[in-house]
Amino acid sequence: MYKYLSILRINWINSLEYRANVLIGLFAILSGLFIEYQIWSLIFNSNNYSVIAMDGVEVGYTFKQLIVFIFLSIIVGQLKSSWVTSSEMILEIRQGLINKYLIRPISYFLYHFMMFVGTNSLYLIVYMLLLILFMFVFPGMIFQSYMSIIGFIISLLLSIYLSYCIYFIMVCFAFWFGEVRSIVVAYNLGMLMISGQYIPIRLFPDNVLSIIQWTPIPYLVDLPVSIATGLVQETEWVSSISIGLLWCIILTIISFIIYKIGIKGYEAYGQ
Repeated sequence: MYKYLSILRINWINSLEYRANVLIGLFAILSGLFIEYQIWSLIFNSNNYSVIAMDGVEVGYTFKQLIVFIFLSIIVGQLKSSWVTSSEMILEIRQGLINKYLIRPISYFLYHFMMFVGTNSLYLIVYMLLLILFMFVFPGMIFQSYMSIIGFIISLLLSIYLSYCIYFIMVCFAFWFGEVRSIVVAYNLGMLMISGQYIPIRLFPDNVLSIIQWTPIPYLVDLPVSIATGLVQETEWVSSISIGLLWCIILTIISFIIYKIGIKGYEAYGQ
């Protein structure tokens, strides 16, 4: 475990060297929030909504609640992103650079998980400070109790791990296909919509929700944000987090199976 902690520490140092990336990420969040604010403000004002409704049924989002929900969703979405790590993993498989992991006593899965966490660590610090600031701007709308903070942290950790497992599974397709970066890009763009990062999944039609509930998607963004905003009560946390843990186990097993199958047919030379 010490070697993996060393990888995490090295990535923290590297992240601190590229502080401009955090400023760009912060600008992306604030600009995205500004755009969402303008769009939803127009929707509420033009229709004289006090609470957003879907198919004539009130779902409980006032304008401020919706903006707070979207703000938190964008932050969680940024923390679980893996554009850099997944691209590096795909390149290693294509060029035969994965050989160095095969001849050393190190897990390819855990190594890149630490890389994934380390790369996003600096964002985590900045965004947490931004969350504290947001608590004063919209008092009483997020983290209404200490338990909600604990629930948010646990569900956020689940979200990060689930997201990494999904990325790892997609990356492993590089063992069979020449180019899989398009799959990762399509996944990232799709998750902007269906994970609730820009539109809460509670606003989706029932037939779409019935499908999403059988996937890990609700635990990527919606669960952490719903706990932080009080939409998921403490009595529901145990069942929701337990299902999230179950998905972690399932995706971990799938990740190792696909990786083992890919390694058996891996020819160990680059292009």
